[in-house]
Amino acid sequence: MMALIKDWVWLVTAIGPFLLGIGLLYLRSQFPTKVEHAAAAETLRAEHAKATGDLKKSITELTAQVEERRSDTDRRLIHLEAVTEHLPTRSDIAALDRRMSDVERQSAVTAETVRGVERIVAKVDRTVEMVLANQIQDARS
Repeated sequence: MMALIKDWVWLVTAIGPFLLGIGLLYLRSQFPTKVEHAAAAETLRAEHAKATGDLKKSITELTAQVEERRSDTDRRLIHLEAVTEHLPTRSDIAALDRRMSDVERQSAVTAETVRGVERIVAKVDRTVEMVLANQIQDARS
């Protein structure tokens, strides 16, 4: 066994550093260098600054829109308050309802009275017609 190791040790010691170097080069390609990292960080900072600026601009525009809508809503609310200020209250509407009920009852009574008067006038008219017809017949005879 020792003889086998002695036969292969020179091969392992000769090829080992090359394999180790290839491994280190592979690992170096997998991770960024300080310069690459700094460039990527600077790019991210620039993108972040641009995005922050865009967000601030959007916030400013939205704030202006919200303020415009708020002032428009305030104006409309003031107009509605002015319009509804003179509207009747519940008690006014209840009083009006009671008054309308009274008027309906009075007009029903008045209508019944008018019907009675119409009947009386019809009877008087019939009587007058009969009297006139009788007088005309007496005058002809």
